[in-house]
Amino acid sequence: MANTTYNIRIDKNIRKQADELYKSMGLSLSSAINLFLTQSVIQRKLPLAEIYPPTESSYPEHIEKMLLADAVEADAAIENGTAALYSTPDELFAAWRAEDCEDGE
Repeated sequence: MANTTYNIRIDKNIRKQADELYKSMGLSLSSAINLFLTQSVIQRKLPLAEIYPPTESSYPEHIEKMLLADAVEADAAIENGTAALYSTPDELFAAWRAEDCEDGE
């Protein structure tokens, strides 16, 4: 793999915090940026899905309430037998695509 050098401007405080964060994950800042860019190319979008589970304070309160409500709804669907079950990830993704088409996306 051929490497190239690219200079970017980063806020000094953000750079320091990012260095510390990625170091705690066993990554250098360069590796983290390469990972971000690679995932951007693979996903063809900004890869902003979290790899690590969020802490309780990661989301604003209204988002936490929405996620909790979704979890309660999912638990109820499982308990009453109305939850959709999938045998493979492909089945799940096909169902999501079908829902997106129904929603007009």
